[in-house]
Amino acid sequence: MEGIFFLLMGGALFAQSWYILGLYSEGRTMGIFVGGLGLLSLGTLIWIEPTLLTAIGEKGKEVAARDVLMHKTVISTVIVAWSLYAVGVASHGLWDLDERAIGFYSIFLAVATLGPFVYFAVALGPPDLVYAESVWLGMWIATLVLSIVAAIMFFYLAIASNVLRLVAGWFTLIGGTVVALIGLAAVTTIITVP
Repeated sequence: MEGIFFLLMGGALFAQSWYILGLYSEGRTMGIFVGGLGLLSLGTLIWIEPTLLTAIGEKGKEVAARDVLMHKTVISTVIVAWSLYAVGVASHGLWDLDERAIGFYSIFLAVATLGPFVYFAVALGPPDLVYAESVWLGMWIATLVLSIVAAIMFFYLAIASNVLRLVAGWFTLIGGTVVALIGLAAVTTIITVP
């Protein structure tokens, strides 16, 4: 679930970055791509079981059911929040709605993703690794990048600072690529639970 979500959301951010940088001639193209990827990422929550945050932890140790439920709840919150963001971006592109609403949602999104970033850094990280270091680093880096992208989108869209257009576009492009690569590593089992 986590790897596929990161892969899909990375693709959605990549498509949005092309629109921000002016490489799409109209917003409908971006809206179709981002909306489809956003709905598919919401589907990962419904149809796919977690692959990284499982009941088997570092070196085959069993993780308590309460902790596994907490890990699933935290990543599910991230999935729902970012899927709603992708649907909002798609509606802006398809129906030419106001961008500022996406910007104001982005500050909520930054805070909603910063919480899981701190949670994954503390609960899964050293000195008592729950899962392998690759799982901890993957979850930690992906939520950090998503938090930064959301914060930059807030300053670009809500404050309507056109000076930040290139910064927002390039950071969304690079951040989406990083998140997609983390998702690809999780899907291809480069990041695994030993």
